[in-house]
Amino acid sequence: MKGKTLKQLLDFIPLVILTIYALWLTWLVISGEIGFLWKHILGLVLLPIVYYLFFRNHKLGVLVLGSLIIIGLFGFISYTPSTVIRTLYWMPSDIKIPIFYGQPIFVLWLTIHLILSFRYYIGIGTRKYWQNFNEIYKIGSKME
Repeated sequence: MKGKTLKQLLDFIPLVILTIYALWLTWLVISGEIGFLWKHILGLVLLPIVYYLFFRNHKLGVLVLGSLIIIGLFGFISYTPSTVIRTLYWMPSDIKIPIFYGQPIFVLWLTIHLILSFRYYIGIGTRKYWQNFNEIYKIGSKME
C-alpha cells in the first residue's frame, strides 16, 4: 500500500464493498441460515485473485474487478444470500423485448466502480490500448 495515490486508494472501494458482502454471506452460511450456491463459491474463490492482482499490478486489478462485477451483473457469481435475477422488458406492442437481465445490486456496484475508476477504461476498445497493455504486462509473449 506504500506509495498509493488517493485515486488508487479510491479504486479499492468497490472491492471493499464486495468483501463486506462476501463476509456477510459467509457469516450467514456459518450461522446455518442459508447454504452456499455454486455462484457464491465461485464469487468467493475469485475475490482473493482480485486482491492479489490489485497489489501485484493496480491497473490489471481494476480491470479484473470490473470484469468480475460484470460477470456478477449477469448472474454468474453472487455475494448476496439470495441470487435475485431481474428481467426488464420493453413492450412496444404485444412483443416483450428484454432490455436488462441480471442482478440489480451489481448495477449499483458497477456504477460506483466506473465513477471511481473510469480512467482505466478510456480507449479500451482501441487497438492501441491493447498493444500498450500487452507491452506493459508482457501478455502473449513467449516465455523462454
